[in-house]
Amino acid sequence: MKKILLTCTDLMAAQFFTEHIRLWHEKGYCVDLVCSPVGGRVNDLVEFFSDIKNSSIRTVDLNRSPFKISNLKGFLQLRKIARKEHYDIVVTNEPIMGCLTRLAFADKKETKVIYIAHGFHFYKGGPKLSGLIYKAIEVFTAHFTDLLVTINKEDFEAAKEFRLRKNGTVHYIPGIGVNTSKFYKSSKDECAEIRKEFGLSNSDFVVAVVGELNDNKNQEVIIKAIASLKDECPGLKGVFMGRGEEKEYLEELCRQLNADDKIRFLGYRNDVNRILSACDLGVSASIREGLGLNIIEEMASGLPIVASVNRGHKDIMTEDSGILVQATSIDGFAEAILTYYKSLEKCEATSKNNFERCKQFDVEVVKPLLLNIIEG
Repeated sequence: MKKILLTCTDLMAAQFFTEHIRLWHEKGYCVDLVCSPVGGRVNDLVEFFSDIKNSSIRTVDLNRSPFKISNLKGFLQLRKIARKEHYDIVVTNEPIMGCLTRLAFADKKETKVIYIAHGFHFYKGGPKLSGLIYKAIEVFTAHFTDLLVTINKEDFEAAKEFRLRKNGTVHYIPGIGVNTSKFYKSSKDECAEIRKEFGLSNSDFVVAVVGELNDNKNQEVIIKAIASLKDECPGLKGVFMGRGEEKEYLEELCRQLNADDKIRFLGYRNDVNRILSACDLGVSASIREGLGLNIIEEMASGLPIVASVNRGHKDIMTEDSGILVQATSIDGFAEAILTYYKSLEKCEATSKNNFERCKQFDVEVVKPLLLNIIEG
């Protein structure tokens, strides 16, 4: 039985890889997971792996920040695994885990090493100095990579310039897969019930914002845009799903803008699909995005989209999907939100298109694509 090692954060494994692991197991692979416990999902993964025979889960001490001393300990733990265990295939993800996993397995010539880039940290229009540093790291670690998988077209073109091990190849797939069947549009009665939980009414126009509360997700711009519309759009409300280091700052910003009654911070949610089903519009202001899976989930919920211009969002959206806005443009976001607030017909037309558009990113479409790359 061939063995696959998957390495990533516990959060990524729980959110995006369980369906892939099941498929690999069904195809006769023994699948082990090594993850960094940064998202509080290890127990969920332990429970998941209890149903996967001949497989195991372990944790290593890695942090998503490249400047944490614990990463050295994590690398040594990965190196110990590489020396002790034999794996036919290693599938690794994310900048820190991806870099250190490939270095740990650098001398394992018999192991096929696959790196899935979920959005390079260098990109067109990004910071030049950090971009040069991150690109240098990716170019260097490509030498220890047999197959490199990208999830957006800009990264695919960039990666084709890298020199991989053993004349390795670069591939593109449309994301790691979203289970779009989990998302839906609620009935009027269910919508009213969900909204009531969060102090919202049926007459409110509810904007959904999904993602970790951090600088890159740029929720500050969305809050300022909503606040700027409070007089013109009295029924406009925003629900923010996610946690992060910016939470206190964003809450204080709402108070300063007298927009406390306009914004609900719901924290991390296991029922995002249920809440999205009762919303009217999906909004994302991310500065950098590999693909923008939150947008795909919102599209699968039948929501029109207002999103920032970046490589990940541009790969998802068409003119019929919503409106793209410069990430720093408060006025641009306000104007786009106002467009949908004022037009139920536009919302309904965009909703129908998004139900169809999101299907190409479904996990059932992506699973065989990634499997073919692994087995190719």
